[in-house]
Amino acid sequence: MFKIGLPKVGPSMFRGWGFVLVAGVVLAVLAIIDGGGFDQTPAVTSDGSTGCRLEVSTDQLNVRAGPAQDAELLRTLNRGDVVDGTRIQTNFYRQLEDGGWAVTEFLTPLPGSICT
Repeated sequence: MFKIGLPKVGPSMFRGWGFVLVAGVVLAVLAIIDGGGFDQTPAVTSDGSTGCRLEVSTDQLNVRAGPAQDAELLRTLNRGDVVDGTRIQTNFYRQLEDGGWAVTEFLTPLPGSICT
């Protein structure tokens, strides 16, 4: 049988550059896991130019080329993203400032916005 000996844990283990390196790698991995990984894109921001600022209230919201589920998918918004919308609504979709369309149910007007 093999015997595996673990080093004695003591104050000397927490000194030196080896500990700094290992702790840095562990913390970086934890930050990546906690932040959802490398694939995160920055939140979409609005400039308020339309007077209608909307926050996405679902995990992912598809933006389409027209007000229909089978319209071309342009991009996907994430929960918490804030976009500028117009007052135009058709078939339960709201037109966004850039011409895309998203389901109205998952867009919450921010306080002070004029979206109706």
